[in-house]
Amino acid sequence: MVGAMIAGVLLGLGASACWALANVAVQRAGHAVGPYRALLWSQAAGLVFVAAFALPMEHPSLALAPATLGWVAVAGVAALVAYVCLFYAFAHGRLTLAVPIMASWAVIAAGLSLSLFGERLSSGQLAGGAAVVAGAIVVSRFAQAAEAPARAAAAPRAPRWLLASFGAAVGFGVLIPAIRALGPAFGDVGSIGVVYLADALLGLPLALLFRVDLALPTGRAWLPVLLAGLFETAGFACIAVGARLAPLALVSPLASLASALTLLAAWIFLGERPGRGVLVGAVLVSAGVVVLAL
Repeated sequence: MVGAMIAGVLLGLGASACWALANVAVQRAGHAVGPYRALLWSQAAGLVFVAAFALPMEHPSLALAPATLGWVAVAGVAALVAYVCLFYAFAHGRLTLAVPIMASWAVIAAGLSLSLFGERLSSGQLAGGAAVVAGAIVVSRFAQAAEAPARAAAAPRAPRWLLASFGAAVGFGVLIPAIRALGPAFGDVGSIGVVYLADALLGLPLALLFRVDLALPTGRAWLPVLLAGLFETAGFACIAVGARLAPLALVSPLASLASALTLLAAWIFLGERPGRGVLVGAVLVSAGVVVLAL
């Protein structure tokens, strides 16, 4: 039991690392080909990665009960909202502001897992989870404060990409428990492919209706698109398997470390310089992870 809990914690941390790299790749891909083309083709690449990993190693029941189909629908809608908002926000905004806001998905996911799956945590684990969430909030508040002068000079209202960051948080908060619910029927990793397919089935008609350009990327633009699909899928694989070994209410806050790690990745790869307050919040998140792991 203890070993499974530790493995779940490590996979939660692995999800945060993968998603931090995915965030950088998503921004690069959005700048290269536009957010919606990047979304479509990165998820197509993700499907290939899922097939290569899940088909040889998993043996799902493929039992399509009404409840399972209902979860597929919920996951598809949540994924469409989450990913459209995420790719849009990253293409038009700064990672150091958008990502900490999106990290609040962990609060929604943990709350849903406690109510839907009957999970229970010790008081220490609850305190650690609260510290992780509090750290994400601190990062978000200081990042917003750092961007406020420039934002106020450009436009008095919150920009669309900032609102999209909140939309992504809601979408991912619902999507994570939905993926767990699909696990018995489709496998922990296979469920990710099902979500990508449901997302595409819902999104493609809308893209055609609004005449969104979805042409294949060309040349070097493929690299960030493929990396976005690889790291995003790997992050979901980590959290899906981790939730089988430890409570999702414990694993999901650990995955919100992607917020702090993205700040580091944005500093290294994109040249963004977060303020001191943002770094203080990132330290608080890390401290919460230590408490969770005890």
